[in-house]
Amino acid sequence: MTAIPTEASQADRRAGFIAAASAYAMWGFLPLYLKLISFADVREVLAQRIVWAIPAALIAVVAMSGVRKGVREIAAALNPRMLGTLVASAAFIFVNWGIYVYLVLHERVIESSLAYFLSPLVSVAIGVTFFRERINIPQIVALALALAGVIVQGFALGAPPWMALALCATWSVYAVIRKRAPVPAAVGLMIECLAMAPIAFLLFQWAAADAPLAFSENSVQAVLLALAGPVTAIPLMAFAFGARRVSFTALGLLQFLAPTLQFSTGIAFGEPFTLLRGVSFALIWVGLAFFAWDTLTRARKA
Repeated sequence: MTAIPTEASQADRRAGFIAAASAYAMWGFLPLYLKLISFADVREVLAQRIVWAIPAALIAVVAMSGVRKGVREIAAALNPRMLGTLVASAAFIFVNWGIYVYLVLHERVIESSLAYFLSPLVSVAIGVTFFRERINIPQIVALALALAGVIVQGFALGAPPWMALALCATWSVYAVIRKRAPVPAAVGLMIECLAMAPIAFLLFQWAAADAPLAFSENSVQAVLLALAGPVTAIPLMAFAFGARRVSFTALGLLQFLAPTLQFSTGIAFGEPFTLLRGVSFALIWVGLAFFAWDTLTRARKA
């Protein structure tokens, strides 16, 4: 009688792994979609993403929880304390999305991938600095190599990679804030986008003052821009499904998939990749190898 639950559990974990990997793959190939809508101004792209993510997130809430439970989840997230937390997280994800869209549309995808390669290491640094978490030797080596990689990247670019560092910092702070708001992913995204909606409409007005909005030019462009909603919500749903079914170790290793695909996309786009940039990424990748090795070692011991 125990064989059936075991098989079901294995199938569930396998489905979760596929879902989580699919989410990271979609995030990794996001630059391809952003390049597809490069006909639009950066301000409009950011605003369209915010606006169309609202109905997409609402559909996700209903699909994942049903109407009644979804309404209860939304109502629970609208209490003053939770709402304040989500407004704060919205501020950081707004800046994060803005920087990311800007980098991709200005042919700096490789630089954006740097931010997400650094993200897991920055999470360790935040844990040590603000939450007094213990750090071991492999993690110290990983952080030191990452710091060396950032310094070399500065020499390669002729200036510190401020945009990549800001992208990494806003994402890391966003992740910390969202941990304090235990609401379903789709509910959180919907409320965050509702909080950003007034800014989105200001961005529409700002962009329209310089040129007609691309959304109003023709139906093809309108559809492509409207797809920003599902492009934002679908990987989030897949990640939420997978995260509940796979181990933290698997998620920790899968998170390297997205920046690897972004990096490969930047290379495919023909972005400049000098020897110094190669050395910079090599240092960071070796640091990540130490990080992954330490993660797997601790998982086996546990």
